[in-house]
Amino acid sequence: MHLHPIDLLIVLVYVGGTIAVGLLARSAIHGISDFLVAGRALKTHMAVATMVSTGLGLVTVMYFAQEGFVNGFSPFLIGVIATVAHIIIGKTGFLVSRLRHLQVMTIPEMYEVKYSRGVRLLGGCILGLAGTLNMCLFPILGSKFVVGFTGMPADWVNYVMVAMLTIVVVYTLLGGMVSVVLTDFAQFILLALGFVLGTYFILDHPDLGWDTIVGSLERHKGADAFDPIGNISYGWTFVIYFIAISFVGIVWQPEMSRPLSTEDSLVARRVFWIQGITSAGRAVIPMFWGCAAFAWTHLPSYTGAYAADGQSAVPEMLGQILPVGVAGLLLAGMFAAFMSTHDSYLLAWSGVIVRDVMSPIKAMLAGSAQSRGADDTWGGLSSEREIYWTRFCVIVLALLLALFGMYFINRLPETAFKWMYLTGTIYFAGTVGTVVLGLYWSKANSVGAYCALTLGAFGPLNFLVMSMVPDIVPEAIRPFVENSNLTNLASLVLGGLGMIVGSLLTQKSHPSRPLDFRDMN
Repeated sequence: MHLHPIDLLIVLVYVGGTIAVGLLARSAIHGISDFLVAGRALKTHMAVATMVSTGLGLVTVMYFAQEGFVNGFSPFLIGVIATVAHIIIGKTGFLVSRLRHLQVMTIPEMYEVKYSRGVRLLGGCILGLAGTLNMCLFPILGSKFVVGFTGMPADWVNYVMVAMLTIVVVYTLLGGMVSVVLTDFAQFILLALGFVLGTYFILDHPDLGWDTIVGSLERHKGADAFDPIGNISYGWTFVIYFIAISFVGIVWQPEMSRPLSTEDSLVARRVFWIQGITSAGRAVIPMFWGCAAFAWTHLPSYTGAYAADGQSAVPEMLGQILPVGVAGLLLAGMFAAFMSTHDSYLLAWSGVIVRDVMSPIKAMLAGSAQSRGADDTWGGLSSEREIYWTRFCVIVLALLLALFGMYFINRLPETAFKWMYLTGTIYFAGTVGTVVLGLYWSKANSVGAYCALTLGAFGPLNFLVMSMVPDIVPEAIRPFVENSNLTNLASLVLGGLGMIVGSLLTQKSHPSRPLDFRDMN
């Protein structure tokens, strides 16, 4: 390991401080709303910091870096689209204002308000499945960064993954969303500093610099490195899909939990447009690092083992070019990025499993009425039991993630980035109907919601299954198994059509529940 003792000390001080915050935050937990949405009391600065930190996880750095390594500058369009979409959402309040006005803690909770308890249960199952599959890459990619950056033996990656997960689980269990928000604020500062310093030393390095990076991409990748439309990995299908998902994807529970934690709808909107300004940077900078790593592995002097491995080449490059002290700050920042995403995602998916699957089942069995109590529960589990089971689910999910990382990381279809959006679309496709049309179309009903959720999830799940057994795929649907961009776009369309057709055919038998937004700020 080539990490200097000073760098190691910086990392240890940060980790120790994070655990201390979790211990302190424990006293602020008085109910399920404190645990999952920080009591709905976040001000703008804290909400922005925690939302940016969540979106800019170490896994984000790794999968965007891999995209840059594989596809050059072409994927930079991703950051531009995301930035424009988030600013529009923040300025208009699209989805955000209405969801915050409903005072829900999870997106499936909105399904019970608008549709029925059964729709909430189905939505919770689909979201929990999509979220867990989506998160499977997080721990292993994070540990690969640490191993590559520090120069640890490659076979240590599983040990590092378990250690990092354990730290995240400890402080998340203790303080819930309160500890997440407090630690994310510090992580936001470290991340920003790490991004600036890392990029500066890449551009200033005698063997790299802008001209060297661009020249290497031109020689080895040609026009595909600079043209997102002409690049076979993207094209118009991906662009259209990503524009749609940039608007619909804000209802991803870990991301939406921040606006739902704010003190009112105005702050929720402000969080989105301010955070949107950072969206380009959090995508473009890691992609640039990936481009730089590609150039690094193609230098005549390169003797490493990662010339074809975009996931490992980036941390290897950074670990070798950064000076003492800066390396420690960047590693602490990346460690912060790991924790800021994992704590949020573990809490989000555990909360969904408990509040939107376990609690509705108990409520159905008990025959309780569909009404929200003063403690923010819906007649199923009590607030105290929801906290207990959420903590239990955090532990179980962490164990599942560790096992997945150990045994399945090399069996996934396509790149890490494509995996993230494919698994996310299992849920996103249904939200076109259930959330977008549910909030803005008066005729949206429970039958349409069932159709939207089922049809939207079918395509991505089918892709995952068929990609594992390609030899049995019929010729007629082969394009949808070979190209996740096409599958994802088709699923978004199906989800929307499912809501429209299902609702229109059953207006008399299943009348829509109206939502009142007249006093919304």
